Amino acid sequence: MPPKFKFTKAEILDTAFKLVREKGWVALSTRSLANALGSSARPIYSYFNSMDELEVEIVKKGVDLLYGYMTQERIGDPWHDHGIGYVMFAQNEKCLFRALNDEKHIKYFKEFGEVIWNTLTNSLSGYQPFQGLSEEEIYKVQALRWLLAHGLAFQVSNPPPGVWDDEKVFFVMQQGSTAILEGLKLQFD
Repeated sequence: MPPKFKFTKAEILDTAFKLVREKGWVALSTRSLANALGSSARPIYSYFNSMDELEVEIVKKGVDLLYGYMTQERIGDPWHDHGIGYVMFAQNEKCLFRALNDEKHIKYFKEFGEVIWNTLTNSLSGYQPFQGLSEEEIYKVQALRWLLAHGLAFQVSNPPPGVWDDEKVFFVMQQGSTAILEGLKLQFD
């Protein structure tokens, strides 16, 4: 009979995720993870073929957390709430946000983020401010607003002290999103 492992795959992933969440990828190595688990590296490689495979799972877990932020009601307007949630994720999860967007992991973040994009876009099918817009026009509005949110998210994930608070984030996302939507509507007419 094979030996029974002390740790589950979920426990290993949760511990690895915590390391990255707190300090970024620099905190994650086979040794640091084994130390955090109080174990050898053997349980890690019993569930994951490589550290790269584990990192992909960490990105998935990070995207799941991001989805929770983006679907949380903040001001009662789902489109604004999605954008605000994206920026609040970057503000509250600075190390994780930067880790998900680094050169090595961005491809996975984009891949898994595409599911969020599609899910949230579909959730806005009856969104009143989008009424009368074609799918292509809605895509343009969403894409430009994502650029606003993503740029702001990078700002809040590495700000000078005291620059960004929740109120400023909410204001910039609401005003910027509205300006993008109204400006593009004028162009579409």
